[in-house]
Amino acid sequence: MKKKTLTICAMLAAAMAFLAAGCKEKEAVETVKQETALETPAPGGAPAGYAKTGYYFKLPNYKGGDVDLETYAGKPVLVMFFTENCPYCRKAAPFINSVHEKYASKGLPVIGISVRDGAESARGFAEDFNLKFDLAYKGGPVSRKYGIQGVPFIYLLDKNHERIKTWPGYDESYDADIEAKIQKVI
Repeated sequence: MKKKTLTICAMLAAAMAFLAAGCKEKEAVETVKQETALETPAPGGAPAGYAKTGYYFKLPNYKGGDVDLETYAGKPVLVMFFTENCPYCRKAAPFINSVHEKYASKGLPVIGISVRDGAESARGFAEDFNLKFDLAYKGGPVSRKYGIQGVPFIYLLDKNHERIKTWPGYDESYDADIEAKIQKVI
């Protein structure tokens, strides 16, 4: 009986470790050959006085074109780094989409950034959850710049695109805090 109990406990511990590691994939911090996301684009799109902070990025949108933080100059922004197969990212997606639906008209854009290189990773994630906000990919270099240590990582940036708050991982208990912080910046 003791041996059976120990075996069950060991199996549960292994399963928990596997799930916990699933969202701390090294892909979030692995070296990516293309560093184009960190290049500074030519000036012209933002209002006069827009200063590109350390949080600035310009990445390809899975639908085509780019997701350029400069486009949202003067607006706070909620940013979520993800991978399409991370269970916690998948758990966060419906809430993040509801934040977009609730606050986009009030001046809060939401941006999702896949840390993977392929557009399919972002496309699949968007389709699985019918996401309506911009989703970029090739976010590995940007994730390192932001200092993420796994996925999901959620950032709230103020109107100057400086970090207000970071939520590593995701749990429903974050929802109220995320919305409270959003209310303060919009």
